[in-house]
Amino acid sequence: MDGEVQIPGYTALAERLLAHCLVQANLSDASKAPDAFAGAFRRLASVFALDHAAAAGEPPRAIMSTLAAGLVEATAGSSCRLLLKSASDSLSLLEEIGLASTAMPVAVPLTRFDGETVGVLELLCSRALGAADLELAAEVGSHIAELAVTAGLLPWLSSGVRLEDRPSLDEDTQAGAKMLARILATALEIVGADRGWMLLHDSSTDELFTSQAEGLGGRELRVGAQDGIAGATFRTGEQINIAQAYQDPRFNPAIDFQLGYRTRNILCTPIFASDGRKLGVLQVVNKGHGTFDSADEAHLRALAAQMGVTLDYTGLFEQVLRMKSHNESMLRSLTNGVLTLDMRGEVTFVNQAALDILRRSEDELVGVPVMKVFGEMNAWILEAIDEVANGRSEKNLPNNEFYIESLGEWVSANTTLLPLLDSKRNPLGFMLVIESLEREREWRRTMSRYLSNEIIDQLMQDSDGMLGGVAQPATTLFSDIRGFTTLAEQLGAAGTVSMLNEYFSYMEDVVTNRSGVIDKYVGDAIMAVFGLPHAGENDARNAVAAAGEMLQVLELLNRRRAEATGAAPIRIGVGLATGMVIAGNIGSPKRMDFTVIGDAVNLASRIESMTKNYGAEILICEHTRAHLAEDAKLRRVDVVRVRGQTRPTSVFEVHDHRPDCWTSRFEEAIAVYEAGLDAYITGQWAEALKRFQASLALREDDKAAKLMIERCRHFHLDPPANWDGVSG
Repeated sequence: MDGEVQIPGYTALAERLLAHCLVQANLSDASKAPDAFAGAFRRLASVFALDHAAAAGEPPRAIMSTLAAGLVEATAGSSCRLLLKSASDSLSLLEEIGLASTAMPVAVPLTRFDGETVGVLELLCSRALGAADLELAAEVGSHIAELAVTAGLLPWLSSGVRLEDRPSLDEDTQAGAKMLARILATALEIVGADRGWMLLHDSSTDELFTSQAEGLGGRELRVGAQDGIAGATFRTGEQINIAQAYQDPRFNPAIDFQLGYRTRNILCTPIFASDGRKLGVLQVVNKGHGTFDSADEAHLRALAAQMGVTLDYTGLFEQVLRMKSHNESMLRSLTNGVLTLDMRGEVTFVNQAALDILRRSEDELVGVPVMKVFGEMNAWILEAIDEVANGRSEKNLPNNEFYIESLGEWVSANTTLLPLLDSKRNPLGFMLVIESLEREREWRRTMSRYLSNEIIDQLMQDSDGMLGGVAQPATTLFSDIRGFTTLAEQLGAAGTVSMLNEYFSYMEDVVTNRSGVIDKYVGDAIMAVFGLPHAGENDARNAVAAAGEMLQVLELLNRRRAEATGAAPIRIGVGLATGMVIAGNIGSPKRMDFTVIGDAVNLASRIESMTKNYGAEILICEHTRAHLAEDAKLRRVDVVRVRGQTRPTSVFEVHDHRPDCWTSRFEEAIAVYEAGLDAYITGQWAEALKRFQASLALREDDKAAKLMIERCRHFHLDPPANWDGVSG
């Protein structure tokens, strides 16, 4: 048995107050000492009487005031104030004892005997207080703190205690509950207790809850598994006998506060399972006469043991029921249809998915012979069941069809038949699992809105490899609408959405017709990849061709928009880069996207943003250029190093989609420009400037030539250090 925690009584505290009071008196004249002692004792008489007052039911609030007044008397103070802490840790004034004073208060914490601080005691005195004064104030403060809890002045301390409506029991567990209720009633009768309850441990919340109770008005009590006397018993596994509950710091009076009850004494013993596990505690309170004795302790241990045996048996029975319920719940939640049959071939269970597949209700299937369920048109199922019954092994029937007679429809499905066997492999029945292929078709229809058929096929054949991530070469395309913000302001919200949907529809057709995959739409931007799921020799050529066709189709779209509404034309820039990418399902467990990442992807995005600087419609990197035909109509625009990458790349402007512009003068302008670029790369600023100016004269709208002229003039006046021919 865990011994009772000893807390000093009020008489011992009164003696300390008296001794301290006499220290303050001037006793140099021995003849006055008896009178001083008598006067001090008279003034502190109410404190000496507190033990009897408390036993007689003196309210805790009155005892607090008496102790505070005694402290003021003992320290020769003028007054003291009691401030209690709230749930938000703010302090509020409870009471002021003595006369108001302008003296500076000395604050002493109100700390319970278990170390928890619940407020502050402010002592006001005209003299300077010493260490002995503060020590005495702290001791008085501890008693006041405990009394504040007992008086219910700190309701926030009861936040861990809850009284809830008791959940109703199903018929299967009522028998065990009745047995436990009889044991509890017997316990109360034998030990002569007023109230009691059996608390079991809820591992999901780490709480003790009343499985059986007398005195809670049919409600369920829940307390933390570490709280109060019950928590201490459960934690240590030892019986606890408390003669005075409110004198034990482990006692949580919150239960009394909520019930309007006063607990005097407690006897609490642990309940163990047969394997030694702690299941909970059995607690009785308020013995009719006196306190609980050793005989009561022995009786309660024996009754707790009976409760443990009862819980073992009811627990095993409930475990079987839970397993049955769990299995049926699991089968009901499956997306595949499930029917179970007994040895007579009658349906014993059917889940919702099977009802949906067969277009029947549960009443039309359960208890019905399987032949009537499927009809003569599905006689092959009986043949399959016979094979499984004879071989006692499962049978897979892929890509078969059920005929739904009531609808006159055929339903495609994969079907599996499994024997249901007991532990000795004796047959119990059969399980029929139906995987509807309608979902696969619907999935294909849905996914085709986001992925190409090639990727869908690859995902279905090798989803783990594809979704897990693969590294392979590919060409990434980025396109962006020029001046989109201004365009959106002109069109308004509805017009912008309509325009984007129409624009994306045109562009998606172009990309997919060239074996590309739309990876994502980001605002007005398109990201597409060429080379997924399998890389090919023509990926870069298809990507460049798609970029040109996007611009050609855009002209048709602009003409159509202009004729219909007079809308301003849409202008885009396209950037492409070729290199190794990582493709896979990327994101969080709640939201994932199939996408590609890598340096080539970042490079394509950066190159697309350069189209504005160079006035180009399509720009490609040198790796993309290497995969194109030698006679491709291109212009080398610059050598750049994009942000985030260390290796430079040559950037080429594509003109294949504008064959009507490729005149001899246009070709000459390109040749002169590239000669200027060669001089620019080697730092020959004057020569480069001359070449770029000549190119601009042949092609006056060349934004790239204008940009390079500005650079040459700047570098000619202020040559860059360590020039490597690469633009940053």
